[in-house]
Amino acid sequence: MGRPRSFDRDAALDKAMRLFWERGYEQTSISDLTQELGISAPSLYAAFEDKRTLFEEAVARYEASPQSVTAAGTTGMSQREVLRVMFDCASREYASRAHPRGCLVNSEPELAGNRAQNRAITAARLREVADGAEEGNDAEALAAFAQTLLVGLSAYARDGADEEQLRRVADLALRVIPE
Repeated sequence: MGRPRSFDRDAALDKAMRLFWERGYEQTSISDLTQELGISAPSLYAAFEDKRTLFEEAVARYEASPQSVTAAGTTGMSQREVLRVMFDCASREYASRAHPRGCLVNSEPELAGNRAQNRAITAARLREVADGAEEGNDAEALAAFAQTLLVGLSAYARDGADEEQLRRVADLALRVIPE
């Protein structure tokens, strides 16, 4: 029987999530993780198996956040409203000083599958809320449009754009969506 952990696994997972968010998967080393988490490499491996597993757990925690942009979009009651709510949430969250800027999922090359899943969730919601006037709108194309804008907003925030600058871009994008 091994020794009990001498660290808080949840707190370590939060720290790892922020480090991956700031640097990306490839740019984050085991040494970076052990230093940030304040644990030894054997403790990291005992708690999380390996860097990939730790990354996957960190991403799952990130996506489960109540501030999730994709989850925010599920509250919209029309196609335009779904996108407006998502873009508002992204403008606020991506520029927040409470955590690294931008979006972990939209800025990490390793997470194409997560982005595809988020597009599918958004497309399903866009189909659900389509009324007679919106039925001609291609939900998959609108979801891809939203994803493309979110990736761009994430990059713009990481480059230093503030919430107001992000909102101006999002407002401009919403002009292409019929009322």
